[in-house]
Amino acid sequence: MTTADALVSPVQSLQLASRIFHIPELLHLIFSFLDKESNVSNACVCKFWSDIALDTVWKEVDDLIHLFSILQPVSMDMHGTYQFEDIPGVSDWARFQKYARRVRCVRFNSDSREGAAEAVLDEVARTRTSFEILPNLRELVWTCHDLCDLQRCLLFLHGQLKHLTVPMWSELGKPSPLLADICARAPNLHTLRLHINESDTQLLDQIQVVARNLHHLRKIVLPEFHFTSEVIQELSRMPNLGVIEFQHDLAMGPGNPKNVEQFAPVLADGAFPALYDLNLTARIDDLERFFHNPFAPVNITTLYVNSYARHSAAEVHSFLSTLSQECKRLSRLHVILLNKDINQTACTEDEQLSFCTLQPLFSISDLTWFEIMHKYPLRITQDEVEELAMRLPSLEALELNPEPLFTRNPTLDLEALLPFANHCPKLRYLGLFMHATSFEAPSARASFKRLHALQIMNVGTSTVQSPKAVAAFLSLLLPPWCRLQFGITWTGRGTLEHRSLDLNTLVELSEGVDPWEEISTLLPALIQVRREEWERTRALTKEVEDLRIRTRLVRDFAERPPRDSCIIC
Repeated sequence: MTTADALVSPVQSLQLASRIFHIPELLHLIFSFLDKESNVSNACVCKFWSDIALDTVWKEVDDLIHLFSILQPVSMDMHGTYQFEDIPGVSDWARFQKYARRVRCVRFNSDSREGAAEAVLDEVARTRTSFEILPNLRELVWTCHDLCDLQRCLLFLHGQLKHLTVPMWSELGKPSPLLADICARAPNLHTLRLHINESDTQLLDQIQVVARNLHHLRKIVLPEFHFTSEVIQELSRMPNLGVIEFQHDLAMGPGNPKNVEQFAPVLADGAFPALYDLNLTARIDDLERFFHNPFAPVNITTLYVNSYARHSAAEVHSFLSTLSQECKRLSRLHVILLNKDINQTACTEDEQLSFCTLQPLFSISDLTWFEIMHKYPLRITQDEVEELAMRLPSLEALELNPEPLFTRNPTLDLEALLPFANHCPKLRYLGLFMHATSFEAPSARASFKRLHALQIMNVGTSTVQSPKAVAAFLSLLLPPWCRLQFGITWTGRGTLEHRSLDLNTLVELSEGVDPWEEISTLLPALIQVRREEWERTRALTKEVEDLRIRTRLVRDFAERPPRDSCIIC
């Protein structure tokens, strides 16, 4: 024991060790990883812990009945409706504020038991002592199916709210005035997500309300097929709008593909002053004309394009050329071509995309993420894959059409993975379509690199010849944390009609899933074995090198000529 250790008593040592549990930032971090029950227990430890634990417990509320039972006990009557057992008073609201100030996010769903909470919410509206019931609320997600339930969300709106998700309806063919009320109560929204429950909703009028009132809005999210020419024109005038996004989730509401059959917005000078992320569904020839517009949003960094029309390879090449010339800051590009009409016997030559189709990408210097999806496999050779990897070394994500519907005659095999390991050190996501055979790396490449940064490898509808041999090869390339993805996403995009596939095609694609499931099961163990082999080899190499150094030193000493010496007696 050192002198310093001797000066610290066991009690002092315990006090020093316990200080770590009185650092607020550290406790916030620890509690954020625990479940609600654990944090309820943490709140009972001491007063210092109580505040931090209660902040975590009440940060996100997905049960309003549980929240408002703090005011007064809530019970269900004989009609199945929740009600307060007594009317909340001023003292009840004073006690409630201790918890209300901690709430940052509220999620309401009328399909859950909250759907029977109308009487509770109405009583809250009548008895509240402050306009802002939850003064620090930043996000409100309100899911319901009728206007009465929707009107009750107004209770929680205030000027500090930043993120809002609500459904929208038309009333007798006219836009609901409710959106104007929402904009007036929460004028500083940053994100607005609208669920459109009717395909014929008068959306343009609603968007005009948004554009004229929510001047701080940075992001708007709608269901697919709702960003029409007229809607884009209105949004182009918003000074701070940075993200225009659609989602494929059918729960957000139906869309009508006819709304986007023609896309030709008329833009004015100064359009989209802050836009950097744009999602659109339209024909790519219409989009090409759109980006040739002198007022087009050419400073965007992310573009996600959906098209359900039939397009030739020449049209795709022309579109990519336009983007490479006009959108110099583009770093993420997704081109999703979802036309499903295929020739069952052979690829239609003028439609099949090739390496030449993608060559304009090399002119986009900031490109780090590229995805393309098409019904026919990409026509590309191993040498062309090598060139692509060499010319785009900064790629972080690449999906080269990994899930075509036509799966015959693939042009790539497992060797296609090697160029990305050698030239793309930042690659985190890779999607390829290939014929996975028992490919053996040539001796010249026996020391090829691993895909060290790879987190997800998507093989889509790739075919497999020998699952065990393929798993053995992949274990040489993939890191332990890499997850294997396979299968199709075609059935998760568009309308219900778009999500259906030809039965024969679906059966054929489903048959290819089982081998990849086997490979996915084998990979973790094989990767671990490879890792242990590599560590043993490294240890042996180090030992051999150490022995060589020792041998060289002994040899040098033995070969050294004797030095003359003088002995004085």
